[in-house]
Amino acid sequence: MIRSASELFDAAFVRQLEGLRVLAAAVPAGGRHAEQRSRARGAGLEFTDVRPYAPGDDFRAVDWHLYQRLDKLFLRLFLHEEDLPVYFLLDQSKSMARAAPSEAGPTKSDIARQAVAALGYLLLHQMDRVSVFPFAEEALRPRSGLSGKHAFQQLLAYLAALPIGRDTRLVDAVRELAGRRLRRGLCVVASDTFDPRGPEQVLEVLGRLPHRLLLLRPVHPGEARPAHLRGEIRAIDCESGAHLDLSVDDALLDRHESAYRAYGEALRELARRRGGDAVELASDQPRVPQLAQLFPSGVLRA
Repeated sequence: MIRSASELFDAAFVRQLEGLRVLAAAVPAGGRHAEQRSRARGAGLEFTDVRPYAPGDDFRAVDWHLYQRLDKLFLRLFLHEEDLPVYFLLDQSKSMARAAPSEAGPTKSDIARQAVAALGYLLLHQMDRVSVFPFAEEALRPRSGLSGKHAFQQLLAYLAALPIGRDTRLVDAVRELAGRRLRRGLCVVASDTFDPRGPEQVLEVLGRLPHRLLLLRPVHPGEARPAHLRGEIRAIDCESGAHLDLSVDDALLDRHESAYRAYGEALRELARRRGGDAVELASDQPRVPQLAQLFPSGVLRA
């Protein structure tokens, strides 16, 4: 497992991020000025229009050039650029500590933390507000309200020090986040998205989140169809220790692949309905190009 901040986010990885940029497709009003655009007009940064002056308006916003031409008072309107509150829900359960079947390469936790670090780098450099809520069998110590370029090193140190827990409690973690009185923004769930209560429960609680939704799912090669498994096997849950004796043949692999892909598609459709997207992050592929898939969706834009 990647442990140090320098390994988690090395110089080569940082260089890949310089051309990326995170922008909100729609930003709720009420935040600080940053590089996220909202549709609210007022005394902001970018001039967009004018309207007739009304008693009580700020004289500093009067367009005096128009007054000289038309002998009437007009108020200059601007487009607010506001910060985007982003809430990372980061899975640190035992299943996320698994590497690929070959046991070489990164674990799912490594992939998820690198993805959080990558998006955090972009968000913090444009003055957005970042919070991380890790979980396993229960909520782990969160890191809330990070903002500004200086906070990036704090984020890296925090991610590198996160422990791996035991059981997965994704459903509980989502419910707890939904119950917090947080400003509406973007919720990024970095998880394998499995929970003992089943996919239906996961989909239900994710659908109730009061935020736009982005799902980042770390996956290993062959996960959809583990063709290396054949014959009589005992499958053991790495978290609970529960086991299931199986006779693996092509028919069973077909059923597994069909259910796996159907769940992935259901997650993607849900995220898109919530104004976001879902991306599978393959452990055998570079992380940054995979995150760039989000640009066409409108969740991330260059």
